[in-house]
Amino acid sequence: MDIVVFDNVTKIFGKSKVIKALDNASFRIPSKVVAGLLGPNGSGKTTSFKLIMGFLKPNSGKISVFGKDPWIDEYSVRRRIGYLPEKPVYPYVSVYKFLKHIGKMQGVDIREVERIIRLVGLEEYKFFNIRGLSRGYLQRLGLAQALIGDPELLLLDEPTANLDPLSRKQILDLIKDLKKELGITIIIATHILPELQEVADYVVYINKGRIIEAGKLEDLTHKYFVHTYYYVETSDPRKLASRIIMEEYVRGIEVRDNGLLIKINSAYKEDLLNILTSSELSVYVKNIKHVTTELGELYEKLSRAS
Repeated sequence: MDIVVFDNVTKIFGKSKVIKALDNASFRIPSKVVAGLLGPNGSGKTTSFKLIMGFLKPNSGKISVFGKDPWIDEYSVRRRIGYLPEKPVYPYVSVYKFLKHIGKMQGVDIREVERIIRLVGLEEYKFFNIRGLSRGYLQRLGLAQALIGDPELLLLDEPTANLDPLSRKQILDLIKDLKKELGITIIIATHILPELQEVADYVVYINKGRIIEAGKLEDLTHKYFVHTYYYVETSDPRKLASRIIMEEYVRGIEVRDNGLLIKINSAYKEDLLNILTSSELSVYVKNIKHVTTELGELYEKLSRAS
């Protein structure tokens, strides 16, 4: 099922000087993916979020969110969405008081608010004044606010911007946990790519309001011949590594737990699979899984294509 559908959507701002924030944009985002909405600043990412939530009306085209028009059915759509803006503004009150107030507005039981505080790792700080929180914990607060009300769709606008490396990692780990534990659809608007490739499995690339490409990350990896990573679970990782490393298309191997993380150019996917599934292979291969892609490399190729 597609959660979000844009069908030839155009959004124009201004009268004397017309700016097309979106130009005949069409894309779909399926259920239960972590989708990266990628593009340079000013490309139309934040406008797309506002259209999804029904804050803006398109000049032309159709938008469907949960099968409804978000401009017409704004309440029924918006109550199913959690939103973390790029620059949220908070009152000078405690974390607990603020989230309890949000919960009351949403009609949420206080026990649910307590559960979300634990989920995002704010339990130790719940009686802190918000203005005393670090940037990393302010982002956790923003995620907590977005999660109150049990949303089915989470919109995160630049969630790791202006964070130090440790805070960025913690927020990304939290997003991974949210995907795993809650099973919701997450759309992340960002231009910070190395972090996003750890969590995204779907990509929409937008530039100057036009959709350049959209689809599963693994599919786009093969289409544009981008370097990619596979995790291979095996009975003897080191023995398999000594066999695979001889292939010239293998760009790197790392032993992890009971398997190997193998980096290859996606053009050689079938060559790798042929080796791993060969009856002549002397080790047992239990599972082969696409893990991630060199998103920066894909971004550069999509930028050239635009």
